[in-house]
Amino acid sequence: MATCTQPATDNVTSGDNLYGARTCWQEFVDWAWQAYGFQNSYWDDGFGYEDPCNRNLPLNRTMNALWVLCYSAEDYNNDEYSNNCLHWARRYSWNQIDSLRSFCGDGTLIGQASGSNVDLYLGFWYEYNAVSRAAILLHEARHIGGKSHDAVFPAGSVYGEGDGGADSTWGYEGAWMYETLYLWWFFADGRRTTQALRDRARQEGNVNIDNAFATHPGFNI
Repeated sequence: MATCTQPATDNVTSGDNLYGARTCWQEFVDWAWQAYGFQNSYWDDGFGYEDPCNRNLPLNRTMNALWVLCYSAEDYNNDEYSNNCLHWARRYSWNQIDSLRSFCGDGTLIGQASGSNVDLYLGFWYEYNAVSRAAILLHEARHIGGKSHDAVFPAGSVYGEGDGGADSTWGYEGAWMYETLYLWWFFADGRRTTQALRDRARQEGNVNIDNAFATHPGFNI
């Protein structure tokens, strides 16, 4: 990329080889581009606009996360909120997010809601697998939906003990709960994927449960 350095990638472990073969499909790209408000000016100059099927570049890795959101439920056309999170995560995220935008960042940033937009950084594309990226998009959409973090991380948290950015409880139904709920359901019932990615979703969901809530929910996945 023109203004930041692309880290080394393992596209097998991250799921980008699996999903990238599915997102190099013009109808899907056209739908996602409109639904999530992509703008050329944020995705050119090395971020992937000129090479949308390149699994090493941010655009394709973002499309892979959106494919996970769209097609991981058994009956992916049924997006009623009465169903489990795999069904309605896509609907919720596109109703909240006006635009997805790409930036380099300082090497520590993942993603953040900015007004009704979600800004994505190097960590989003290269530190997380495609399923985790989908869950992060839901996390940021929840912020746009009106839920900010309301607590500090608990003692020993891998996210920074005592720092702000935690949710108080599971019942607060904040961004961490939404992200973790998605990972939980992906482990339990994710379709069109691999067992390795489902197992990884469980691991990452448990990391959130143990580290992202000021009061531990009292259960694990």
